Amino acid sequence: MSILKYLGGALPRKTIFNNFFKEKLDFKLEKKFKGVCLLHHWLFEEKKIYLSDSQRFQVHSCGNDGWRALTLGPMFLGFVGSLVVALDIMLIPFHGEEDTFHWWLLYLVLSWNLLFLNLMPVWGRIRTPNLAYFDRLTGKVGYTFDIPGCDERDEFGNCCFDWQDMKCVLVNQSIDQGGSRAFFPVISHKDRDKYPQTKMTIVVTELAQNPIYCLLFWERLVRFMDNTKALPDIPEYEGYRHLDPITAEFDKHNNRPEVYWRDMSFKQQTEIYDELYAEAYKIDWYNDAPQPEITKPWQRWTPEPERKETLNWKYKAKRLFMQLTCGIP
Repeated sequence: MSILKYLGGALPRKTIFNNFFKEKLDFKLEKKFKGVCLLHHWLFEEKKIYLSDSQRFQVHSCGNDGWRALTLGPMFLGFVGSLVVALDIMLIPFHGEEDTFHWWLLYLVLSWNLLFLNLMPVWGRIRTPNLAYFDRLTGKVGYTFDIPGCDERDEFGNCCFDWQDMKCVLVNQSIDQGGSRAFFPVISHKDRDKYPQTKMTIVVTELAQNPIYCLLFWERLVRFMDNTKALPDIPEYEGYRHLDPITAEFDKHNNRPEVYWRDMSFKQQTEIYDELYAEAYKIDWYNDAPQPEITKPWQRWTPEPERKETLNWKYKAKRLFMQLTCGIP
């Protein structure tokens, strides 16, 4: 595969496939039905502009953030506990006369998940996780934590670097003790020895055994940071396109409908991503000329709004199930 020629070296700051895409979840139903997460609305009360202005910022986790473990760790424990309870339920028909169902385990798991999903919004207010935000407007990359040797500060008082001083390296590394490996794009300052804390390993998919996922991510980021062009027409930016002057002007001349992607279900968006991924797999990433960008996606895909979820009993039951078994708000 031609893309493997990039392995270990800095990826070029160019776009080849040019069919950018990223799905976007619709949180309208989640905001209307909070389930048993009493402080769920806190999750959507963003106080930092770089967490809310998607037309200007793209945000990613950075470094070994202990708060990430504090978030994912209890969630994982709750999920494992739920699996043990489910196994215990399935074994009931095989219990002997003296065997009983372990009710205490069920109560423990439910209490744990209820406690955790209600504490998560509180933790989010106590401390901002270690993040890096790519600023399309200023061409800077800022960090929410201090980096030794960094002298420049942005409008938020955070350490920042020029976008042109950042690099992305494609790596293939082990992800478990069993020897499984996956590809990751690793972004850092070009002088990583001087600024090692700038390193961020991006998880592009659950198990990226194909490096194309990484190049698709890097292309989308490179294109996003090009503030001489309108934002790509993808679900991620639809609700914010009018806030970017260049994009708003482009949409006006392009006769773009105000609502397009938001009329699609998340499932339909995922199908489009899979379709584009299959096309990306066929090109020669190392030698092919850049492909034309899709600027009128409504001429290729028709929204199917009837596939979108509604606030019915099925949605509420699924939501409560995820909260009580995994601690997901």
